[in-house]
Amino acid sequence: MSRKEIENLYQNELAITAPSEIDIEAIAYFKGAVVKWRPLKGCEARIVGFEDRAIISVNSNSSLERNRFSIGHELGHWFKHRGSVGNLCQKKDVQPNRTSLTKSVSGKEKVANEYAVEFLMPSYLFLEHIRGSDISFDIIKSIKDTFKVSLTAAAIRYIGFCEFPVILCCYGPSKRKWFHRSKYVPDYFFPVRAMPKTISGNDFSHSQQTSQTPVEVDADVWIDVNGAEQHEVIQVIWPIGRSEKMVFIWWKDDWHSSS
Repeated sequence: MSRKEIENLYQNELAITAPSEIDIEAIAYFKGAVVKWRPLKGCEARIVGFEDRAIISVNSNSSLERNRFSIGHELGHWFKHRGSVGNLCQKKDVQPNRTSLTKSVSGKEKVANEYAVEFLMPSYLFLEHIRGSDISFDIIKSIKDTFKVSLTAAAIRYIGFCEFPVILCCYGPSKRKWFHRSKYVPDYFFPVRAMPKTISGNDFSHSQQTSQTPVEVDADVWIDVNGAEQHEVIQVIWPIGRSEKMVFIWWKDDWHSSS
């Protein structure tokens, strides 16, 4: 993916100076791709292109955040794969890339996802938005609202730029599905393989699901490393879909430096 390619488009051709000016549908039109909203079955989006024109169809039954990412994803195909464009993109293909699941989305779909992230949260505006911010979940919610993306997309993007030890995990009903670590988290720090029973059961209350309240807990609740029980981390949990939960974890001290 060429970050400079998008930065040049935004700054020099479209004069975009703020996240509020990122109209992804208008940007697609500017690049010769018309967006159509329609109910789709079996896929989240599709693109059909010929010469310098294309039609991007997105699922009108999906959320606005999902559709914005879908448009960015298909626009990534249009930028990078023009001349071989004409495909359906399933839901599992259209999402920010997850580092611990590198084999799940690869090739053209992985590249298109990288473009989508850069289209929606361009680096030059993203860095300006988080510059000087302390670690908290408020910055994730701010990214979500400012760039009009999902909490998960906001958290993944933040982890790629932040200067704090942060882990983002996705858990299904029985086990961990994927995770991200910031560069300040040692490679030998792994999230626990399954959602702790005290959280996955009745203790995961409605208020926790809706408010994303930060809670301080023992580090060994989430991190599988010797000595974790002697330290604390801050957790925020929110549901995605019917059976998955996202967990955002961070800590402010440097206990890992002596582990």
